[in-house]
Amino acid sequence: MERKTSKQKVALNYFIKHQKELCKRFFGKELLLSGRKIIAAFDSLGEAVDAGERKFGDGNYSVYKCLPGESAYSINIPCSMAIK
Repeated sequence: MERKTSKQKVALNYFIKHQKELCKRFFGKELLLSGRKIIAAFDSLGEAVDAGERKFGDGNYSVYKCLPGESAYSINIPCSMAIK
């Protein structure tokens, strides 16, 4: 039986693979992703989380700070626990 990859894992892999070009375009922004799709870029984490919850519901999206290096994705906070 084949295991389905979560949207969060797909989003993380997409972010890592495209991080360099994303940083050129969205440096310092909070990126809202769903799978391999960038939904929007925001100035604050709170704005990105609010938009993600409205559009996808708790835990069904990912948010990454668009910065170079591992620090942009090495800490993962479940969206339902994010501070607004």
